[in-house]
Amino acid sequence: MKIISRMAFAALVALLMTACGGNESTYQYKTQYLPVQLVGSEKWSILDVNSGEVVAKDAYDKAPSPIVAGMFYMMNDDGSYDYYDVSDPTKPVAGHFGSVTSFSDDGVAVCSRVGGPLCVIDRKGAIVKELPKEVSQCSMFSRGMAAIQNDNGQWGYINASGDTIVPAMYNSANLFLYADYAMVIDEQQPGDSILSFSVIDKNGKVMFTYNTNQYQPIQPYYINGVLPVMKEDTLVCLNKDGKEVDNPIHDQEKVDKAGYDNYSRTPSGDYIVIKEGKTGMVDKDNNQLIPIEHDNLIDINGERLIAVDNNTYHIVDRTGKPVGTAKFQNAHVSEDNPYATRGFIDTDLAAASMMMMFDETSACGATARTTLMDLNSLLSTDARMYAGSNTLVLPQGPYIVQYVFDRDVATANADSTSASFNYDANVDRVIMTLNLKHCPPSTEEAIVKKVESRMGTKGFVFARDGIFCSDYLTAMTMGYDKGILNAIYYMHFNESVPQPRNKR
Repeated sequence: MKIISRMAFAALVALLMTACGGNESTYQYKTQYLPVQLVGSEKWSILDVNSGEVVAKDAYDKAPSPIVAGMFYMMNDDGSYDYYDVSDPTKPVAGHFGSVTSFSDDGVAVCSRVGGPLCVIDRKGAIVKELPKEVSQCSMFSRGMAAIQNDNGQWGYINASGDTIVPAMYNSANLFLYADYAMVIDEQQPGDSILSFSVIDKNGKVMFTYNTNQYQPIQPYYINGVLPVMKEDTLVCLNKDGKEVDNPIHDQEKVDKAGYDNYSRTPSGDYIVIKEGKTGMVDKDNNQLIPIEHDNLIDINGERLIAVDNNTYHIVDRTGKPVGTAKFQNAHVSEDNPYATRGFIDTDLAAASMMMMFDETSACGATARTTLMDLNSLLSTDARMYAGSNTLVLPQGPYIVQYVFDRDVATANADSTSASFNYDANVDRVIMTLNLKHCPPSTEEAIVKKVESRMGTKGFVFARDGIFCSDYLTAMTMGYDKGILNAIYYMHFNESVPQPRNKR
């Protein structure tokens, strides 16, 4: 579970906004309930942000997942998951799934049991549809659609009834997050650095196709009707037909002229502003909505915000008036499992997939000479979310890839209201993580054996304690614990450390 700190709250806002945002609501889902850790408590509660009422006080030892459409999941001690309805927040609706997604506003979720296929379920835990066995991965639903991946690594879409609407034929597919259009990446020729991307509607109709020589997408989804892309060095916005249109943000001029130290647009179209280390909120005409007196403000659903004061959080409305009396020290707002994975895996395919991620000199595109500047396109614009961490974390198919640098990715400035990227930081190692808790217990050992048996094809030879070394003095080692498989690629062999291999 990812627990959101003060700086990460600011990052959440940044993720919900875009350079081509408009005035429409751009929240991925409606937030009414928030998992929180009340001040002075080590347990977790559920807070109704609209009323300010705590509906389940100190009910959980672990953080519940984000609560969508009144539904959430909890991890059990054995690594399995149970679903709950907030109307009866301590009694599972259905459980012991090996892999899960959050519910969506459509009232459905995707899950699998250990050794079983993926299924779409409803709020009562009943199976809506069992997905074909060749579907290895499925995203959470958004706007009635979910992305699926087959055993060949190709992507398509299903609807909330589990019916295939777009066959798996794309190299990658993104969610229908804020519009009824989604970006897909077409098949790329080996060694070709030019990507072809298309935008399709919910029936799979291709609206337009471009390549990255024409436009460089800076985010993979539409928001408020436009897709922001780079045309050479200029930011432009494309409509659903692929035509260049004006940037819908034309209302920040009065805010910009007000002389704030910093400001950011909320998904609802207002502005969080910072002046002399304090935070408030104004509308597009610079009319004050919330006085500039808080340490931080985070818009969570357009009508409610989290106010931060003296490292304590509480809920306020759009005028800054407190909502309820609950004060909390942590909240859980980020999605842990946007994709559910089938309860079994083809270990040959998994090993082959991992082998494609590295060679003698590089892993996941990074070499010993790769700096943060080389990976800057993967960064959010807000450096504060990286301050104090030396790791850049990104999903790559079923893997979570961590680029670990030789110093922090960003350093907070003296006033703590901003931070600066350390663009000259070098990649020190790359960690590729695969969650296999949803698979039979022998799976991780089988994958490791198959990868190690093929290390010679990548120019690596066994050195010691499960560590393989190349002529370029890079190193590769693998380990697993509690169903989590880690493959660590070291840029420098002398820094490599053996990994534990603990069976479930």
